[in-house]
Amino acid sequence: MLHDSAHLFSRPVLALLFLSLLSCLPAPAFALDRGLRIVTVELGACGHMEGGRPAGFCFELGNTLAREAGLEPDNRLVPLARGMEEVSTRKADMIITLPGDRIAGQVEDIGPVQSIIMVAWARVETPLRDARDMAGKTVAVVRGARQEFDRAKELHFIPFPCKNYELGFKMLMAGRVDAVLGPLQWLVETARRINLNRRFLGQPLAVGRDFMHVYVSVSVPEAVRGRLRKALNRLVEDGTVARLRERYPI
Repeated sequence: MLHDSAHLFSRPVLALLFLSLLSCLPAPAFALDRGLRIVTVELGACGHMEGGRPAGFCFELGNTLAREAGLEPDNRLVPLARGMEEVSTRKADMIITLPGDRIAGQVEDIGPVQSIIMVAWARVETPLRDARDMAGKTVAVVRGARQEFDRAKELHFIPFPCKNYELGFKMLMAGRVDAVLGPLQWLVETARRINLNRRFLGQPLAVGRDFMHVYVSVSVPEAVRGRLRKALNRLVEDGTVARLRERYPI
């Protein structure tokens, strides 16, 4: 009888019992071996390097939001197209940006954080008085920005994809494109940062208004997404989001 009991609780059997018990334990609340993986779009006031360190509205809001939800932020600056790709393929957990087809169905929208005015900006010798002046023009748009390509169909201009607004302005000054399209304050900040003389530019033409949202990957547990949603509501209510908007106008 003792021999049978010893055989019953042999090492292989004990190992299987241990694994079975582990499978019954609750799953960890959220990836304890890493922080909340945030990708910040490196564009204008959203995200940029300042004094050798990342800064910007989206960068600081992402960090603040993660910590408010009790998570440690792991935040990186990336080009827009790469950020959208990483969130859509679950290599990143969160992004703050405009809506995009590439992430639809792969993320949960936990709330809007900022409205932005979209403008087209051309050289002074190419006046843009109304939307009809956009027709047939070649316009620099940031690669991965769905809204800009949608507007190309509406306004009948030819989109020229580029990595960022700095390259867009350089192509504008070189005569390779007729205008640059993007959020007004981001374009103003970019022109200032590259020391572009404003006398070479005409008046920006407003072509619409969009809203930036916080998107969290559906791969993040629902309970954690709920914590982030509640944290965002608190940051809106206590004025934190508004203070960041004042510090980094968009």
